[in-house]
Amino acid sequence: MSMHLNPLNPLGFILGACYLLGQKIDRARRSGNANYAKYPTICVGNFQSGGTGKTPATIWVAKQLKALGYSPIILIRGYKGSVKKSAIIDCNDPYTYGDEAMLHTQHFPTVVGKNRRVSAQLASTIAGDKKVLVMDDGMQHYELLKDFSIVCQKSHRFELDHMLPIGRLREIPHTNIDVILTQINDTGYHPVKSWKGIPEYTFERITTLVSGSKEKGLVVCGVANPDDCVYQIQKAGGFVEDEMKFRDHHRYSVADLARIEKASKKYDYRVHCTAKDAVKLAPLVKAENSPVKLSVWDVEIQPFGEVQPLLDAMVAKIEEVFENRTNKQV
Repeated sequence: MSMHLNPLNPLGFILGACYLLGQKIDRARRSGNANYAKYPTICVGNFQSGGTGKTPATIWVAKQLKALGYSPIILIRGYKGSVKKSAIIDCNDPYTYGDEAMLHTQHFPTVVGKNRRVSAQLASTIAGDKKVLVMDDGMQHYELLKDFSIVCQKSHRFELDHMLPIGRLREIPHTNIDVILTQINDTGYHPVKSWKGIPEYTFERITTLVSGSKEKGLVVCGVANPDDCVYQIQKAGGFVEDEMKFRDHHRYSVADLARIEKASKKYDYRVHCTAKDAVKLAPLVKAENSPVKLSVWDVEIQPFGEVQPLLDAMVAKIEEVFENRTNKQV
């Protein structure tokens, strides 16, 4: 704990200790009525704030589960969305449900809500055989207990980080997890097999063009790591001439679109953006009859090495829950 609070930085130590105290109080308050869901619950989360690749990891996990014969249902908070109560997403509305939630609903049934326990109850009304709940960003949501927890990180390892607000840690790293999933951008990273006995698996982040062209254009991004976003698009072959960066989860306005049009005009209105930005930009471009032409890039993760032990452990826990909890509640 002392390393994560960094006593050599007095201000950082005090601010980090205050944040940690607040986090512990919040956990105690919200975990008082915590319970397990009827169905197996997989948590994909992190110890660090921002940009650790939770959403592509959640999609990867859900796709593996579907391939194995399960019916994954995504539970997500819906950050920056306006929805007040848990709801099953039934339309394309990123400002109601949140931009990341809209990415999930392109693949799987998705329930949005701050209280994951209530969301899990709502998920039980969704049709499907062998349902499995997959939480995107669930580590610090304490109302719903987890059956299998996956912690995401990138090359900036959590055990070397400090508490917010000096560092990026949301809580002190602990071993009450099942797997660490490390995402890398380049194959030069040397994989680590475990941390304190917790198995660690390395994945490579792959950026691909979903729609549009790789032609010369302006990059527009409102993500946690905009510099990495630009780098990945360039690495994947996108011809980037200029950049326009916004805050993560930015709500694009008509005024923003006017700026984008002006900046991209010399590139024949070609705009490169992430899939997360596209769910907000595309409807705006259409509504305003804008000349902007979007080239949409998305990130997937692929295993860098053997991951069968990860899948075996996850399936074993899922089947244990079906046998001991789900089937007894039918």
